[in-house]
Amino acid sequence: MRRYEKPLGNNIAGVDVNVDRLNLIVINRKGDIVWKYTTRFPQVTGRDCPRRKAWSIIGEVIHRVLKNVYSHGASVIAVENPEIIGYLRYYWIRNGDRKTRNYNYKVSIFRNSIIERIMWKVPLYGLKTIPVNPKGTTHSEDHEHIMKRYGLDKHTASAYLIALKARRSLQRP
Repeated sequence: MRRYEKPLGNNIAGVDVNVDRLNLIVINRKGDIVWKYTTRFPQVTGRDCPRRKAWSIIGEVIHRVLKNVYSHGASVIAVENPEIIGYLRYYWIRNGDRKTRNYNYKVSIFRNSIIERIMWKVPLYGLKTIPVNPKGTTHSEDHEHIMKRYGLDKHTASAYLIALKARRSLQRP
C-alpha cells in the first residue's frame, strides 16, 4: 500500500549505506545541502543479534529515513548500485582484505541487503530510485574537498557525492 502519491519537491537524496549506519543527505538541484542525517544501528552487526530482530530494526530505520526524505522535498533517492557492491565484495574476499574477523560476514550479509530493502520501499513514498556507481565516492580528491568545504564526516560526504552523481545523471538528456 502506497503511503504517499507524489513527492513534495524536486530535491535529490543520497544514501551511503554501511554495516552499522545509514548516512543521508538531501540536496537541491543546484547542489546545495538542504538536510543531512545519520542514523546508527550498531546492535545489528553482532552475531548474537537474531536475524529477525536485526531486520526489524533496519526496517524501522529505513521507513524513518524515507519519511524524512519525503518531508524534505526529495523526489529522487540515489543509492549505490548493489550489483557493483556485490562485485567489490567478491574482490575483497578473494584478496583477503579483512579488517576484522567478521568483516566479510558483515559486509556480505547486510550492505547489499540494506540497499535492496531501501530500493523496495522507496516506491511506497512516491519517490524514484537511481542506482549510481560507488566508484570515487569515498577515496577521491573530491571526497576530501567536500569534507573540508562543508564540514562533513567521511560517510556523509560519500552520501553527498552519491547525490551529486544522481544529479548529473538526471541532467543528461
